[in-house]
Amino acid sequence: MVEQVLIALGALGLLFVGATGAVAYVVVRGARRRYHRVRARLAAARTTGPGLVGLVHRSGSVAAGSLGSPGWWAMEHRRHRMWRAVTSAEQAVTVARQAGAPVGDLPVLAQRLHAAARGVDAVLRADGGTGSLQPEHRADSDRIASAAFELRRAALTAVSAGTHADASSVVSAIRIETAAVTAGIRAAHGR
Repeated sequence: MVEQVLIALGALGLLFVGATGAVAYVVVRGARRRYHRVRARLAAARTTGPGLVGLVHRSGSVAAGSLGSPGWWAMEHRRHRMWRAVTSAEQAVTVARQAGAPVGDLPVLAQRLHAAARGVDAVLRADGGTGSLQPEHRADSDRIASAAFELRRAALTAVSAGTHADASSVVSAIRIETAAVTAGIRAAHGR
């Protein structure tokens, strides 16, 4: 009996080693084929001319020039601040709507705000590469962010007004029911 178990374990071990070797062979062979294909494509691209290499060098120098510019960083900060405010306002309106709060035209205003932010963002991106933002573009992004904060505040007010009333009534009902159940249990056990 022990001999049969050892023979079976030995056979399974040999099968496992053989299967692992076969899988490794197939994987290595496929990786080598892909490597040779990529290498051949790169060699062909090098022989066709300096187009690809020149493009990489030019785009790298443009990116390095942009990243090193304080104006670019200021523009990115302004864009990030504006989009953070718009996204926060849109999320608050969505939550208020899902909660059943009275939102009125807030969803439509959120859509219009998003469209306006896209326009201001395009202007900021176009103007930001010059190193300094125009005062009117700064003012536009500030107005968008301010409007987004107001929209968010209105949505939060709508949600909190509805949930406060609901929470008060539910908490009151739970206290009454808990007291009734507790009194019923005491009366049933004669305490």
